[in-house]
Amino acid sequence: MSLTAELIAQCRDALPGRVGAAELQAAKNCLVDSLAAAYAAYGGAPIDTLRELHIDARPDGAATVIGYGERARPADVALVNGAMISLQLFDDNQAEMRGHPSGPLLPAVLAMAELNNRSLREALTAFVIGYEVECRFGTLLNPSHYETGWHATATQGTLAAVTAASLLLGLDAAAMAHAFGIAASMAGGMRRNFGSMTMSLHSGLAASSGVRAAQLAQRGFTADPEIFDGRMNFGEVFSREWSQGLLADNLPQWGAPFFIVSPGATFKLYPCGRPPLFAVDCVTELRRKHGVTAGDLKKIRCEVSYMYPRTLIHSRPKNGLQGKTSLEYCVAASFFDGRPTIASFTDAAVHRPQIAALIDIIEVCVPEHLSESRPEVRKAPFEQPVTVAVETRDGRTFSETVAIHKGSPLNPASADDLRQKFFDCAGTHLGGERGQAVLDCIQRGDTGVRELMTLASVPRAP
Repeated sequence: MSLTAELIAQCRDALPGRVGAAELQAAKNCLVDSLAAAYAAYGGAPIDTLRELHIDARPDGAATVIGYGERARPADVALVNGAMISLQLFDDNQAEMRGHPSGPLLPAVLAMAELNNRSLREALTAFVIGYEVECRFGTLLNPSHYETGWHATATQGTLAAVTAASLLLGLDAAAMAHAFGIAASMAGGMRRNFGSMTMSLHSGLAASSGVRAAQLAQRGFTADPEIFDGRMNFGEVFSREWSQGLLADNLPQWGAPFFIVSPGATFKLYPCGRPPLFAVDCVTELRRKHGVTAGDLKKIRCEVSYMYPRTLIHSRPKNGLQGKTSLEYCVAASFFDGRPTIASFTDAAVHRPQIAALIDIIEVCVPEHLSESRPEVRKAPFEQPVTVAVETRDGRTFSETVAIHKGSPLNPASADDLRQKFFDCAGTHLGGERGQAVLDCIQRGDTGVRELMTLASVPRAP
C-alpha cells in the first residue's frame, strides 16, 4: 500500500471511530471561537469586496455566508467564510501546526455539511480529522517549511480542508486520492503577505480549494493519486526535513491522542498575531505589578526568539492589519490601551503620534539562548519565553518574562473567556437572545448544520 493510501485509510476508516466526547467538545470550542472571529470581521470592507466578487446569492444556494445569511456555491462561500474568520487575526492557533487551524478548515466543513445536510456531530467529526491532518503535517514539514516563507495556514490548511470535505462528501478511497492530488496543486500562501488583506485570504483560498478538489474528484476529475509518494511528492516540494519514512513512522500515531485535545488549541484573547501575545502579557504584568505607564518610559527592550523578526515584519506599521503583525506596535498599544481590542487596530489607531514616539524607544533583540543555533529553539521558536524590560525616565528598571501566554493550552482560556469573546464580537450583530441560542445549539450538537447557519445569520431590519 502506498503512503497516500495509508494516509487515506487512516482518515476514512480508522480515525472517525476514535472521535469521542472530548474531541467533539474541543471542536465545539473551535466553532464558537471561529464564529466570534467571523463576527468581528462582519461588515468589513475586505469581506464586502469578496462577497461582491464571489457570492451570487440565490435561494437555492447550497451553503451560507456566516452572519450575512447569503446562500451560494459551497466553494465560493468557503472562500468568504475563511477570510472572515481570519481577517481580524482573532482566530485560533496551534503551535505544532505553526498556523491557524480553524480558518482554512471550518469553512470547508460547514459548506460540505450544508450541501449534504449533515448533522453538527458529523461535521465536527470531520473537523477533528482535518485538524489532525494539518497539525501532523506541521510536525513533518517544519521548521524549514515555515522558515522558507510558506504560510502553514494556507498550505497545511488546504490538506485539512480537502480531508474534511472528502469525508463529508463520502468519497471512496480512490476518489479521495485524486482529491488530495488536486488540492496539492492548489496549496500555497506566502508569509510575505502578512499584515495585508491577503493574509486572511489564505484561509479562504485553502478552504475553497479543499471544497473544489473534493467536488472535482467526486465527478471523476483526476490527479496523481499518490501525491505523498515518490519523487516530487508534496512533502519533498515543501520541506527540507521531509522524508517518506517520517510520514510512515508518524501515521500510526494519528489520533493517539488527537491534536485537538492534546496539546490542543490556542484561543486568543486579543485580536493580533499569536507571537505578540507573550509580549502583551508582559506589558500587562508591568502595568499591574509596577504601575508603569507609557508616559514613564525611556527605553523598552524585547527579548524574543530568532523567528520573531522574520515573522513580525512590520516594525513600523502603516495600517491596522500591519499593526496586528507588528511586535513593536502591539507592545506600544498595550501600554496605551491597557488591553488591545479591535479598536486598537484601526488605521487611525496605528497612526497615533504617541504610538510612533513609543515605537522609537523599543529595541527588539535575539539573545544567544534564543538564537537559531539552538536546536530546541529552532524546533519550537514560538514556544520560547519572551521578556520585556523597561527603563523609566526617573531611572527605575523593571522586567517581566512570560513563558506561557494566556489562551495557550498550558494556560488556557476558560469557557467563560470564550463565551465573553463570542458576545463581545457577535452581540452587536445578533443580540443577546439570539447569540445565546447559537451557543446553546452548538453545545447540544443535535441539530443540522443548515439550521445552525440559519440561526447564526444576523436578523434583517424590518
